Amino acid sequence: MKVLLVRPPRYLWPVVNESDNYMLPLGLPCLAAVIRERMPDVEIKIIDCPPLKIGWKTLANMFREEKADIVGAGEEALYHHEAVKLFELAKEINPGTLTVGGGHFFSWTPEQSLINYPIDYIVRFEGEYTFLELLKVIRGEGDITKVKGIAYKRNGVVICTPTRPLIEDLDELPIAAYDLMPMGSYSPFGYFWPQGATIEHSRGCIDRCNFCSLWTFWGKHIKTDAEKGEFEVLPRYRSKSVERTLEEVDILYKKYNRRLLLWNDPTFNIDPKWSDEFCEKLIRRNYKDLYWWAFLRSDFVVRDERLGILEKMVKAGMINAFIGVERVEDLDYKEIDKHYTKDICREAFNILKRKYPNVHRQGTFLTGIRSENKNSLLSMVNYALDVGVEFMIFHPITPVPGTTLYQEAVQKGWLEDKDFAHYNWLQPVMAAENISLEEIMNLTKKASLQFILSRWQTALRGLFSPLRYRRRLYWWFLSIFITGLLQDIKDTILRKKGPKGASRFLCLKKPEWYDS
Repeated sequence: MKVLLVRPPRYLWPVVNESDNYMLPLGLPCLAAVIRERMPDVEIKIIDCPPLKIGWKTLANMFREEKADIVGAGEEALYHHEAVKLFELAKEINPGTLTVGGGHFFSWTPEQSLINYPIDYIVRFEGEYTFLELLKVIRGEGDITKVKGIAYKRNGVVICTPTRPLIEDLDELPIAAYDLMPMGSYSPFGYFWPQGATIEHSRGCIDRCNFCSLWTFWGKHIKTDAEKGEFEVLPRYRSKSVERTLEEVDILYKKYNRRLLLWNDPTFNIDPKWSDEFCEKLIRRNYKDLYWWAFLRSDFVVRDERLGILEKMVKAGMINAFIGVERVEDLDYKEIDKHYTKDICREAFNILKRKYPNVHRQGTFLTGIRSENKNSLLSMVNYALDVGVEFMIFHPITPVPGTTLYQEAVQKGWLEDKDFAHYNWLQPVMAAENISLEEIMNLTKKASLQFILSRWQTALRGLFSPLRYRRRLYWWFLSIFITGLLQDIKDTILRKKGPKGASRFLCLKKPEWYDS
């Protein structure tokens, strides 16, 4: 049996360079590691198209050469159509190839996906053991109806088996099959994640933000027939041990020469005891050129500062604190089901700015929530400037399958754009109660411009910062601005139609190699 796991070609995010666009997708090597350990006679390969610049024509030739029995891919809503195109290609080249979908989108849309797309099986939610059992059944070992956590079609009817319980001990999973990945091709010339690699120590979250699909994907599933309105998930958080996590850090640092770690955890700093022990032991390793950045909760930043843990995190190499601020009014937090307060966010950023100036402070903000108005949106700029956010990222709130917001938006008819290929968190797909999609987009662009223009002196200092990482970030900001300006001039001279100015950053960009 030969299995191919593939991340298909895709368009680029416009706000980072191509090298920064494609980080290591952890899901594929995690699946491959389990199959290789438990089914050593199965030939399994991973084709990660984006970092290798493998376009559709090249991929088709690879399919003809490989003659795989099974082709698998898992995607989020934005890129699910690329996975569908992949499955169509696999079936066109070899109609007998079995296709397996997974990941966030297909897990929550089994009926839509199995009826409309050339998918034979869907592995729903956490996939390591489900995929393993599915392969055994395909090989003739066992009964397909007994495999938990899958969906398939029989006689035109979609069948979803009971969901699989979560893996309680993540340490029992083998280390991701990094050797099957093009490790040297991830962000080799990046400004944002130079020589970076993704890594996780935990899965799940403790909160239940209505716009987030991460906690629902990794949560405890009570009702999962979301397409029929049956949706109930409880937040669950699980972590690997410190020793196991350090083993993975050592491999990435020593074997693959990775010097920047991007923690993929929805929230890195949930467990203070874990963070304390991990940072203590990482500091003892004396990896002086190892740095990392993580997604943090602001209330836990304040807690960890009080406990003396935040200082250890910085000493252990944290150089970028990425905090989902989202909104700046307590009523707004209630609306999006995020258990924050604006004061705790302010305190967290003040701590980082005052005591840890070497840590880059990023904050994400959501625009276009249902109660949005012009004043509430633009007020977020003043808040960010006041509390010391260095890089402010505005995202129009985007309901995707697997979120409680999506369930509500579908039920109440809020979605004005139902093409998931547009769900890029750069352009709105849902209007607010009192402002339109166009107004949300224009106000979001205006807010971004206000923030940038208000910080030009800070940006100028950043270009010449003695800290290499911060210096690279600010040169990245400048390069994006200059590239956009030059492209606008070129398009004007050539009278070329298309988005200009900030608008060119609101849609994904087709790479030159995409069709090749």
